[in-house]
Amino acid sequence: MSLVSALIWLPFIGAIVTFVLGKRNEKLAFWSAYLTSGLLFVFALITFVGFSEPIVIETTWFSYGEIVVPFGFYIDSLALVMLLIATGLGFLDIHFSHDYMASDPHQPRYYAKVLFFIGGMIVLVSAKELTGAFVGWELMGLASYWLISFWHHQKAPADAGVSAFLFTKMGDIFLFAAMGLLFVAAGSFDFQTLNALATQGTIHPTLLYTVALFIFIAAIGKSGQFPLFPWLMRAMEGPTTVSALIHGATMVNSGIYIVARLFDFYVASQTLLIIAGVGALSAFIGASSALVQKEMKKILAYSTMSHLSLAFIGLGAGSLAMGMAHLTNHAIFKALLFLSAGAVIMSAAHTKDIFKLGGLERKMPLVALFMLVGAMSLSGIPPFSGFFSKDAIIASTIANTSTLIATFTFVAGLLSIAYITRLWVMLFLGTPRNETIYHKTTAPSNFWIALPLGIMAALTLLMGFYQEELKHFIDAKEAHEAHMGWLMPLLFVLMALLVGVVYLFYFRRADVRDKLAAQPLMKSIHQVLFNGYYIEKMIFWFAHTMVVQGIARAIFWFDRYVVDAFIDAVPKIAKSITDTLGKTHNVAVGYQSSVMLLGVVIVLFVLLLKGLV
Repeated sequence: MSLVSALIWLPFIGAIVTFVLGKRNEKLAFWSAYLTSGLLFVFALITFVGFSEPIVIETTWFSYGEIVVPFGFYIDSLALVMLLIATGLGFLDIHFSHDYMASDPHQPRYYAKVLFFIGGMIVLVSAKELTGAFVGWELMGLASYWLISFWHHQKAPADAGVSAFLFTKMGDIFLFAAMGLLFVAAGSFDFQTLNALATQGTIHPTLLYTVALFIFIAAIGKSGQFPLFPWLMRAMEGPTTVSALIHGATMVNSGIYIVARLFDFYVASQTLLIIAGVGALSAFIGASSALVQKEMKKILAYSTMSHLSLAFIGLGAGSLAMGMAHLTNHAIFKALLFLSAGAVIMSAAHTKDIFKLGGLERKMPLVALFMLVGAMSLSGIPPFSGFFSKDAIIASTIANTSTLIATFTFVAGLLSIAYITRLWVMLFLGTPRNETIYHKTTAPSNFWIALPLGIMAALTLLMGFYQEELKHFIDAKEAHEAHMGWLMPLLFVLMALLVGVVYLFYFRRADVRDKLAAQPLMKSIHQVLFNGYYIEKMIFWFAHTMVVQGIARAIFWFDRYVVDAFIDAVPKIAKSITDTLGKTHNVAVGYQSSVMLLGVVIVLFVLLLKGLV
């Protein structure tokens, strides 16, 4: 229990200490964050090694009369996997930041916010109840806003931070509403209790369905799924190390985790098919949009959207183990890919456009090698870890879902091979497309930059040999995986064809590619994909036209025809009242009133004289 308490409190205490020390000496900010993140990983690793049964800590947040709001902690195998991801990748990310953020004048603020971010994820995955998870959920939302808009003196990062905050908050409203419904209907926020009540049929089916959808909408926002994914692309305005954290270790994993934590709840609610359907559509949009992006970070951002969708599809296909195994594998190889991209950006004069690079394998061979490992894992090439979870999900989707969902998933899986091959080839092969940038490019540090990349590359290779153990650790129950002997050979053939096509068009015959791209139809398709199917523009149009202007028009109408009309009517009403009362007053009435008053005076005078006598 002491280790769990240390895991929960240490990142926040470390954030404060890091900021204070960093204000005295910037170098102390890094070393404080480095030590804190290292201790967090060691504590998580010790907890994992000594794990035998769930660790439960019961506490109360606050109580008011008969209302008691709990805030306990529950560490089981699912939480442990997420803790190892958050702390392990967080530590490697901070290690990488030593060189990547070396020239930034605001390092104390950066490292403090990174620790705060990791702390939010730890609170979320360790929470026993939905109340505690909601606190961690919101802490991460706040930290993501801080980190995405870290360079807030520039317009693009500042706007990106606001976008991330607003898009995720759209989903958070539904999570808060779901909590209210559960409090009324179930009287509990405890994850295990909610799963049990749903399985037993205690919660009304309509309410169960509604709550499940509400929580899933919140997960869509946090994990960048259709239609709330645009913030994920804008988040690339932050430091690449932040992108690696958000897309690999923390933020985007939280939506999938919350669904996985309530997996039995979702099975009972019969909403898994909806999860798989939204995931399949998101996977296709992300993979197809990644094909045409020019900035390496945006390619990886759309890739994150697509591969997180595969994890959702795994859950939707009925397997907790498959979905979470792919989430684990994705966290490692995506952090590897993002940090590799960061190494290229840092070394190549901060260039992000892949069409301005090329031939960098000669300048940074280790980065090229390690990024290739991440690319092969993402593509699903054995023996790397991505192969075992990605292909298993595709097979399970074909066996257990509709034809449409299976088709979208299958195509998205194939397209991931194309866009990641395109990225790697454009960066590292061929001749330099910009001699000035090429000659400015320098090899990064082997210790601070290449070492964490090498560790993650080794992990994504080793994890391929322990997939069954990982799935069993996540969910000891049978995973019900589909095995299709024909699928693997087909995927390998199509994979080889795609790699060949990409290599031909982007390395050997770029002239043919340019001629095809110049066709009107291809230009139109390119624009649609490049702009993410214009989903963001449609959302903003709806928000501006239907919501903002609609509300503004309603307020204007109410002000003009209700408020103004009432104010204009007041003088008329007052005049009508005056005119009506004036009719009761005339000369006769005044005369009679005067006579009556005179009579009263006379009577009083007589009574006064009588009293004197």
